Amino acid sequence: MQTTYLFIEDMNQVMERLGGNEALLQRLLLKFHDTYKNTAEALPSLLERAEREEAYRLVHSIKGVSANLGIAKVYRSAIVLENCMKADRYLTMQDETEIFLAELSSVFIALE
Repeated sequence: MQTTYLFIEDMNQVMERLGGNEALLQRLLLKFHDTYKNTAEALPSLLERAEREEAYRLVHSIKGVSANLGIAKVYRSAIVLENCMKADRYLTMQDETEIFLAELSSVFIALE
């Protein structure tokens, strides 16, 4: 019986990508959580210290992993935030940052 992850938009597509291996999905989701669980503290801190390249790299990494795992809301909010960064809107992207962190947080809450 397949576990339901409400934050995964297209479970069939994700399962196809993973060869139907639900145990692998669970391991990857746990790794996603463990790797990025401190993002809500790390990203604002990087931005405050003007460590823009590192902040961009963090958002870009989360974007890629969330795309592969079908975590569509995180993926879409990461695209928006990444586009702000590419446009050098670091000083005016508070709303986009908050939305991204809220989407990420909702996934982590669901995984705990």
